[in-house]
Amino acid sequence: MPSLADHGRHAPTQRSSAIDTIVGHLREALAALGGNRPLLAALPDADVFEGLSRRMDSGHSVVLREVLDTGCTPGSEGHPDLLSALALRYDALGNEIADKIQVLDRDVPERWGEAVLGQRLQEAGWYASDPWSTTGKGSRKDLRSVYQLCYRELLAECERILVQCQSRCDHLDELASKQWLERPMDNAPRVGACLAEGLRTSESERLKAWRSSLSRLGEESFCTSLAGAWDKLVAPSRPALHLLAARPWANAREDGFQGFARRILALSQALAQTMAWLSRSRWELHLRALHAPSPSGVQA
Repeated sequence: MPSLADHGRHAPTQRSSAIDTIVGHLREALAALGGNRPLLAALPDADVFEGLSRRMDSGHSVVLREVLDTGCTPGSEGHPDLLSALALRYDALGNEIADKIQVLDRDVPERWGEAVLGQRLQEAGWYASDPWSTTGKGSRKDLRSVYQLCYRELLAECERILVQCQSRCDHLDELASKQWLERPMDNAPRVGACLAEGLRTSESERLKAWRSSLSRLGEESFCTSLAGAWDKLVAPSRPALHLLAARPWANAREDGFQGFARRILALSQALAQTMAWLSRSRWELHLRALHAPSPSGVQA
């Protein structure tokens, strides 16, 4: 297995993004899409700790209790070499995700413009001519079908990017954990090690749930925003109809179908950024030096 320490031996430790910035990007992406914010629900501290308890596997819970029963004070000398190497890997992951999203973003004007998407909607029977109008009753079923026709391929592409992001995060978790646990440690750093290992599987499941929410959030927003606004639209031409059909996301530069595609991409990037931050921040917590307070109250 490659050594993280060797990979980043001469690299300075990178500063990670602040949580306010990361969460802010996710909030903005969700708000721009038009959906609600179930990923960001605030919980009381008691519920947070209860959730941690439920998610921690029983084997590491037992070990953690045994370590705490020794009366040791949690602490660690820190591992700056591992932190520095991980920073390089996470920075590279962030750049790679941004590049992939940018490639998709460049295709938005053509793929969702009237010439291409308008033709597809007409061929599928959602646009009718003479006069130009939308078809169907505007029901949830109709709007879901339109949504799938317009964005199924994009959602699959974004899902692949998010799957790759999680896979890389899981790989870095495994790599960092193995190399950390191979180092000698007494009971003080074992507290953090038990927490890290006991929660690693459930945290991976949380990332999976987040990435799996993309299509559902998109569909909910699309169908809710166009409810009562799709049926009986009439326009003098197909380009004019295409501009009317998804107007909640239109602006002066592009039509609403293009605008919604960009919002899906923005949410995908925000989700990937948040997933990487969650993975990275746990190691910045566990691998940073944590010195137990001296008897006089001054940290050693």
